[in-house]
Amino acid sequence: MSDKIIEKYFDNVAYKTVVTLLGVIGAVVTIYAFLQEKKVDLRYEIIANTNVLDFNADISKLEVAYDSTNLKQTGENLRIYTVKIVNNGNENIIKEFYDENDLVGIKLSSGKIIEKPELIQSSNDYLKRNLHFKDYQKDKVIFSRVILESEEFFIIKLLVLHKINEIPEIISFGKIAGQQKIAVVNSTDVKQELTFLKKAFYGNFWTQLSRLIAYFIIGAIIFILIMELSVKLDKRKEYNRKRKNVVNFKNLKDYQYTRMDDAIFDRYLEGKYSFMGLSNLKEISNLVKDEKELNDKYKVLSEHVKSKEYKLFRRDGGDWSLINEMLNDGIVFKENEELRINQAMKDTLEKFLDYLSSKGEF
Repeated sequence: MSDKIIEKYFDNVAYKTVVTLLGVIGAVVTIYAFLQEKKVDLRYEIIANTNVLDFNADISKLEVAYDSTNLKQTGENLRIYTVKIVNNGNENIIKEFYDENDLVGIKLSSGKIIEKPELIQSSNDYLKRNLHFKDYQKDKVIFSRVILESEEFFIIKLLVLHKINEIPEIISFGKIAGQQKIAVVNSTDVKQELTFLKKAFYGNFWTQLSRLIAYFIIGAIIFILIMELSVKLDKRKEYNRKRKNVVNFKNLKDYQYTRMDDAIFDRYLEGKYSFMGLSNLKEISNLVKDEKELNDKYKVLSEHVKSKEYKLFRRDGGDWSLINEMLNDGIVFKENEELRINQAMKDTLEKFLDYLSSKGEF
């Protein structure tokens, strides 16, 4: 019985498909893990570029001074830059990646930094403790060498004094191993560049792997539900087809229906697939061909079920179970401890099998 159950599952299309899909996903994940390209992508994102003052309105009595300098008279303005320095790649930036002769930093195309840069946010405590501004000059800032893991970042604020008609640009400098140039982008551009595909495949290997597993689980559940529905529909269609065969057989002129024949028809209909019901009926047909052979087999099986081996392992012989089912169905009956074949049901069984054969069931 257990062998039949195992065979049934392995013959199930949905089971085979799911196992195949699992194998394919496993292979893809393995290949992806080996082929995933590790890359460094240090990037400066300008989060804010804010005017501190606005001299568009000409107010003659208004004077604005900074460090005893009248900014209106000198034609200067104050601007605050908020810059996010982020490792946008999937490779961690370690200290060995920095070139000591060309350290990483920011410089201005014009204007000057008038106050010491301020660290206003960091993605972890390590950066908060270890990030320093090594060389703070009027037009540039050099960062200390810090470990910047994938997707980690820190944000700095710069107060810049510049000519009104010359808005400074942020320029990157320095060398990181594995990266040609440090890009400077606006945060609005970063949001715009996240297209559907980039959103779908954004993140490091473990992020992608987690996403892939989640997608697979959801997809597998949907797939299994669809397959379950498909199997149920197929079962219903198969049952209706078999039921039609039974109805057509009952309407044959050379057949006289009796209620005891329903045991044969029910056994045909109960099979999950057509071959299962047919196989069962063919086995019964073989057993009832010869009454003497049937009794000889029954006696041998009766002794077998009394053995210690049967009691210990409960090995359920196929013919033993089938003969007992035949007794329940009335295809055979006992008389003086001997099995007798119900000739009328035997004739119906043979006719029914011949009819099914003529319809291409075999």
